[in-house]
Amino acid sequence: MALLKRRDDKINILAQVPLFAGLSNKELGEIARLVTEVEYPPRDYLTFEGQTGREAMVILAGKGTVRRAGRKIAEVSPGDVVGEMSLVTNRPRNASVRADTFVTALVMNTREFSSLIDEHPQVGVKILRTVADRLAEATRAD
Repeated sequence: MALLKRRDDKINILAQVPLFAGLSNKELGEIARLVTEVEYPPRDYLTFEGQTGREAMVILAGKGTVRRAGRKIAEVSPGDVVGEMSLVTNRPRNASVRADTFVTALVMNTREFSSLIDEHPQVGVKILRTVADRLAEATRAD
């Protein structure tokens, strides 16, 4: 069942996501146009550690567990983003994310992300800065 009926609903959610901090409503509208709402049942995997990422997801509803090398390292809940580092870097994912409950997410795949960057390079620069900051944080935490 779709949680977000209108494009404006997607924009409002995306505006609250740290990954998209600093983007204008127009830029958020471009992202909203490209993302697809997807539902994952409990115990389904959103990402698999070691696989090349082909999409990033913004969690709208539900909860999941993030594991690296089989060890729980975090939990995800509404507003969290998963898969963005692998999508941007085209490198294998550094963790697996499994749905603990039904999870609804906005999903953007590689093709859509590339289209966004090609059509709106300034959005790509803003997102890449945020991903670089998150990567630096993740490296410090390890």
